[in-house]
Parts: sequence; structure tokens; C-alpha cells
Amino acid sequence: MKVFKFTLRKVEVVVHSSFLFYLRTPFHFVLRFYAKQKQVKTETENIVPLSNNIIVDIFGLAIQRSLLLLLLLINGFISAKSQGEVNIPQPADLDLVEERRLLKAVETAQKAVRNVPDDAEVWGQLGHVYLIHRWEVPAIACYRQANTIAPDEFRWLYFLGRLTTRREPEAAVKYLNRALALNDAYAPAHLYLASALRILGKLDDAQQHLKTAKELQPDNPFSELWLGEIAFAQRQVELARTHLENALRLNPNQSEAHALMAQVATRLGDKETAKKHAYAARQPSRHSELSDPLWWHVLRAGVTAPLYAERGRRYMAEGNYIDAVAEFEVLISRTQKDIDVWLDYGVSLFHIERYAQARAALEHAQTLLRSDEDTRKNKKPHEIAYLQAQAYNYIAQTYYETGQTDAAILTGQKAIQLFHNSVGNTQPSLTKNSRLFLDIGNRVLGQKTHDATYTTFLANVHANLAMAYEDIGQLEQALAQYKKSLELVPTKSASHRDLAGVYWKMRRYAEAEPHYKRVAADAPTDLQAVYRLGLISLTKEDYETAIARFEKVIELDAAHVRAYEALGIAYQEIGDISAAMGAFEEVLRLEPNNKNTSEILKELREKQ
Repeated sequence: MKVFKFTLRKVEVVVHSSFLFYLRTPFHFVLRFYAKQKQVKTETENIVPLSNNIIVDIFGLAIQRSLLLLLLLINGFISAKSQGEVNIPQPADLDLVEERRLLKAVETAQKAVRNVPDDAEVWGQLGHVYLIHRWEVPAIACYRQANTIAPDEFRWLYFLGRLTTRREPEAAVKYLNRALALNDAYAPAHLYLASALRILGKLDDAQQHLKTAKELQPDNPFSELWLGEIAFAQRQVELARTHLENALRLNPNQSEAHALMAQVATRLGDKETAKKHAYAARQPSRHSELSDPLWWHVLRAGVTAPLYAERGRRYMAEGNYIDAVAEFEVLISRTQKDIDVWLDYGVSLFHIERYAQARAALEHAQTLLRSDEDTRKNKKPHEIAYLQAQAYNYIAQTYYETGQTDAAILTGQKAIQLFHNSVGNTQPSLTKNSRLFLDIGNRVLGQKTHDATYTTFLANVHANLAMAYEDIGQLEQALAQYKKSLELVPTKSASHRDLAGVYWKMRRYAEAEPHYKRVAADAPTDLQAVYRLGLISLTKEDYETAIARFEKVIELDAAHVRAYEALGIAYQEIGDISAAMGAFEEVLRLEPNNKNTSEILKELREKQ
């Protein structure tokens, strides 16, 4: 049987010869009939010759029937073809990708779209895969398809607005306005809309959305900065300064804010301030991340090494170390030479109490830092020393948590020495001037003078060492280390509590008092601090203060036996026997076998 092929509407149609027979039959009938009629003699009375119009009508009817059958066939082919294939946008450089994990992720997401092409979720997931791997154009196409299927879904409108903010700001404004009509409490949508409006020169509208974002998310890193930029553009210099000062309170290392502050200070004639901000603006910009929960859905679609690392660090920031370990484990192999991955992996293992594995990871990091040329060649000596100090600090903690206190002390001391090495050996002694040491160190490390990162790190190392010394009874050494920690970070309440605890063990109550007062000021419900302050007041014969402290303890914990006992003594000292008896009776209610309190209560009753 013959097969005929032809193309119609870009679809190749295959027709068997048998079907063409049925198509051509009406044509043959008309032509044969027409020829026969031409041969009939007109003088025959019973035969009336057909007019040309009638012949044309018959011929036209045959053509219509033939074309109808042909179109039905073609439409069947087109329908079958359209149902079997989905037009999926493709990244332009996908053929250049060699990473198998990424190719598999794209294949899986595309297959899901082919299987369920009318599901907005699968289109959105494909968009996430494209977007997180920086294929924005096909990602936009996927989100548009998702939005077509689910036009009232906030997510697709938000992602479309976010992606088109710079490339198509007019479209971004439309998408984000529609999104905010569905959910006006999502701060990032207001920020991206404000960004698009700024590009379009609609500054007043942008201001309103920036203010709304500030109300919804007060610590977002962009509202104050952009409000400052708008105010400066509108020549409201004082208002600009106010916004920028607020921005720098939130993010002291935000270079963009420093750069604009330098311009503001120059406009106000404050050359010294302008110079300071101009210097800060030349440093790498750092600011807190915008809290954007929907971005997590995109980030989770990433399968390249940097994205696993980014997810791991985000989990670390949330305190979710179990998931952080799971992300880093994908990257761990003998060929892995990213020192930050090894350090973060070791720290995460430490926090989930897998101490042996944590130590192994951190020691591997030390090996890379000491002897691997690929690791060392891109880092300066002081950077290597600082990373080693970080690793030793956590190795020391693994020793401490597993009861190896001596090893913890030795390793902690190594961490401090390496930190000294990281900022040079010519710095003044830390014990004499800790703040000067850190300020110089921060400049050597390329950070701003008041950067707290290194200060906090060293303070923590000293605090960890102090705990180890305290555990083995070397209290003087513990005191020295806690003091160094507090010199570096005077506001850390936990260090005040720990230092006060060592003083308490040494019965140096007067020296413990100011530190417990600091703890109680920071945490008024800290039972131990309030109770011990009451006892210190009792020893100082400040009975009224002692009574107030003990009553506060009882208010927080009605079953605190020792507080009732101390309260009874305080009342007894000021001669309020009735109140003293009431307190001692509470002691006996909680501890019926307390012989000492029974004797005191008996004596008080006899005196009445």
C-alpha cells in the first residue's frame, strides 16, 4: 500500500492511498458525468442538457466534501501532536552544562511538566530550578505559565515581579500590584515594587511602599537606605541623614549607606564625617539578609555546590544544625578543598553532638590550611592563621564536651596564639589593652575598626578556656579568662554570670555582686542571680533589700525552699517575728523534716 506525505500548518501528515481513493472519488464522478453530458445530443426530447451552473454546483459540492474529510484528518493529527508535546522553555546554554546533578534536576522538573502540563506547581518548580541556577529568561516564561494556570496565586505574581523589576519595570509594577492585592503583608513584595517605581521615577509611590515594608519588617536592610536615597535626590538633606543613620544602625557595614552619608556630610559641610564615611564606603559591603520566606522555595531547588553550601549556612543561622549537616555532607569528599565548607561542616556536627566526626572534619580543615597548596595560595598568611584559630577553638570544645579537659585547655591556648598570629606579632599585649589589640587586628584583617566579628570570636575563646579551668578547680585561671572575655565584650550577660559564679565559689561575694546585678538587670527573672543578690544583701545586713530580693524569688518560684528560709532570717533580724514565723512555716510545709527550721520556729513561738 502506498503512503503519501505532505505538510500542512507545519504538521507532517501521512495518508494511506486507500484514503486518497475516497477523497478523489467525488472528483472522478463529477468529471465523468460532465464529459458524458457533453456527448448527449440536444435534440433528444427526454434528455435535458445540464447547464454549466449545475455542473459547477455539483463540482463545488464534491470539493467541499473532499476538503471536509481532509481537514478532519489533519485536525486529528494536529490534536494528537499537541496533546503529546508541551512547549517547555529551554536555557540557551543548557548544552554546555556538564554537572550531572544539575542536568538531572532540569530533566526531572521538565518531565514533571510534560506529565502534568496543566499543573501550576510543576511549572513553578521548573521556574525555581531555572532561577536558582541563573537562567532568568526561561524562569520568567515558566512563572508566566504558572500564573496563567493559577492567576490568583500570590507566589507566581511575586516571582514575576521580582524577576522583571529591572528588565521590565512597568510589567513588574503590574505583577506586584496584583500580588499585593492578594497579600499586602509581604514586605519583600513592597520592596521590589518600590525598586521598580524608583526606576520609573515614581518616587512618591516608592516612598509609601518603603515605609510599609519598614512597618512590616523593621530590620529589613533596604527601606531606610532607599528612603535616604530618595530624600537626598529630593534635596531633603537632613531627612536623608536621618534615614541613613537608621540604616547604619541596622547594618554598620553597609557600604552603600556610607557612600551616601559621605555625600550628605559633604553637603552639610562636615568634612571630617564625610572622610570617615568615604573610607568605610571603600570596604566590602555587608548587611543583614532580607527575610524572604518564598526565596527558600527557590533556594531548595539548587543542586550546585555553592547552593548546597548556602543552604547549609542558612540552616546554621537558624540554629537548624541537623539540616545544615545534611547539606554539607553532599559536598564532603577527598577532593573537597573549600576550607569554609569543612569548617562549617565541623561546627554543625559539633552542635548536634557528633563530636568525633566534628573533630575529624575540623582537623582535616587544619591539614588543608597547613599543607595544601591549592587551599593556601588564595589566602593571605593572617587569613590562614585566623581560620586555624577558628578550627582549634571548636576542636577544643569537642575535647571539653567529651571530658578531655586538659586537651581542651591546650587546644584553646593554641587558638588564642593563632589569633595573635593572624593580626601580627607586633601588637600590644591583650591583657593590657584588649580593645586596642582588636582594633589594630581588625584593620590588618581588612575589616572596619568597630567590626565585632573578631572581638566576639576571641571573647568566646577566652570564655571557653575559663570554663575548662573552672572544671578542674583552677579558679584563678578561670577568673583571668572570664575577665579577658568581658574586656572584649562587656555587654555579654552570660560572661558576667560565669564570672560572678567563680567569685561565689571563692566566697568573694562583694566582687560577685556587681556582676550578678548586671545579670539581674538584663534578665530580671534569673532566679540564681536574684537569690544570690538577696544573700549578699543579707550578709551586708541590708535586710530590707534582702527581703525584697527573696520575695521576688518566691514570686518567680513559689516552691523555692531556700528563699523562704532566708526570708525568715531577714524578717527575724528586723524584729518582724510574725512574718519570720510565716516564712519558716512555709519551709516546713515544703520540707517537713527540716530539723533546723523546726528548732528556730519552736524558739520563736516560745518568745511570743
